[in-house]
Formats: sequence, structure tokens, C-alpha cells
Amino acid sequence: MAVDVALAKALEESEGVLRIYRWARPTLSLGRNQPARDRYDPSAIEALGGDVVRRPSGGREVMHDRELTYSVILPLRGLGGLRQSYVTLNQGLVSALRSLGVNARLAPRTGRPPGPEGGDCFKQAAEGEVEVDGRKLVGSAQARIGHALLQHGSILLAPPSISLESLYTPPADHAPSPGQVRMQRPHNGPRPVSFPPSPSGGITLSEACAGPIGFPRLSAAVEAAMAGCLGGRWAIDSLRDGERSLAESLLGQYRCSARTWAR
Repeated sequence: MAVDVALAKALEESEGVLRIYRWARPTLSLGRNQPARDRYDPSAIEALGGDVVRRPSGGREVMHDRELTYSVILPLRGLGGLRQSYVTLNQGLVSALRSLGVNARLAPRTGRPPGPEGGDCFKQAAEGEVEVDGRKLVGSAQARIGHALLQHGSILLAPPSISLESLYTPPADHAPSPGQVRMQRPHNGPRPVSFPPSPSGGITLSEACAGPIGFPRLSAAVEAAMAGCLGGRWAIDSLRDGERSLAESLLGQYRCSARTWAR
């Protein structure tokens, strides 16, 4: 998140950036204005080996794991405003997915979009989001940062290894009393191997393609489609010194637990 924001703050007027990445561990990201303090249990996230961060963009919660995350940073005036840029960039993602044989499309308007408190980002596709057979495949969110537009989001490769439900704050009548320790009964014999269910209402790329598609193949498809969508001259680059220094200065903000759980 710090790198995405740093790239937007340092963006040159004549440039744009496509960044493709993945996460070192399962991470719950919360939308900028989303209430989460009484919904999710920080100790459960830590116990399961996950992490949590609050995004600079809006929208609802996302479990980042077994996915491709992209970010596009452009001058605000580059694609005709926030709404038009959202349609243009999501259409680029549709083109990338169709090049892989996925019957993706932009979701039509089906009523009032869910608010920040509406739960799992993939539960329902809002107008203009990327879906397959009525099920959401790509979750995206935007932010204005200075003179730049940041749009970033997740393309689900497979179901996450940690479900959002496992991170919910336990109801008050199930909370352990002082001195009480929650324990699990020992399991006799080998545990059956099971694959986590798909996110509620969403669809993964492995489901849409009836088989796995790896990160490198999806990454190449997204890069090619965005180059065609946005035009211009493209070059592979790493973080510049100023961008890296700015990202490092922002790290404390995104690591701050008080900020993450402020709502």
C-alpha cells in the first residue's frame, strides 16, 4: 500500500504506471472508510498467520491470497475522470481475461451498490466491475492522490487459504471468560485435505477456466491488455530512488495498528 501511494505522489505528469504484485502472506485489506473494529478479531488474524492493512482506497474488505494484485497510477485527467477511467481500466482487465478463454464482462447495473459495511468485496459485483456468469472475479477500488488517480484491485486465482468468516469477532455470549483458554480437541488420525470454498458469491480464475492458471501467465495477459488499452511507450522499471524513499516514509502509517482499527 505504501508503494502504491508513493508511486501516485511521485507521478510525473507525462507518465503512468502499471504495477503487478502479490502478497507475502494472507492479508486482510480494509477500505479507507470501512467499519471493521467490532467485525474482525486482530488476534484471530495473527493466530492464523495473516496480516491486516487499511487501504488508501475505498470499498469493502478483501482477503489477499492466491491472487494477482494490480495497480494503475495515471494523471487524473488522463482518462476523462474517475468514472470513465474505471470503465476503461476494467475493460482492459476484461480483455486480459478473455485472452485466457474466460467469458468475462462488465457487470450491468442491478440496483444500489453495497456500501463499505456490506461485507466481502466479492459477494456482489457492482456496475462496471468484472464478472463471469454473474459472479465477481475482479475487485477494484480507486483513490485520488494529489494530481494522480490510483486504481488497484485483485484477480482471484484460487480460493484464499484463510476465510473471512474465520476472522470474525466472536459474539459476546461466546467470548472466553477471564482465565479461560479456548482449546481444540486432539484429532485422531490424518486430517482430510479440503480446499477452501470460493469467496461468498465470487468466482476464482481456476473455477472460470475449469483448471489452474498461474500467476506468470495471468500477469503477462494483464500487461499486454493494459498496454493495448492505454497506449503509449512501455518500459519495465524498478522503483526510483525518490519513490522508494517516499514509500519507506509511509510505511509507519500503514503499519500503525491504531490507524488500521480506527473504525
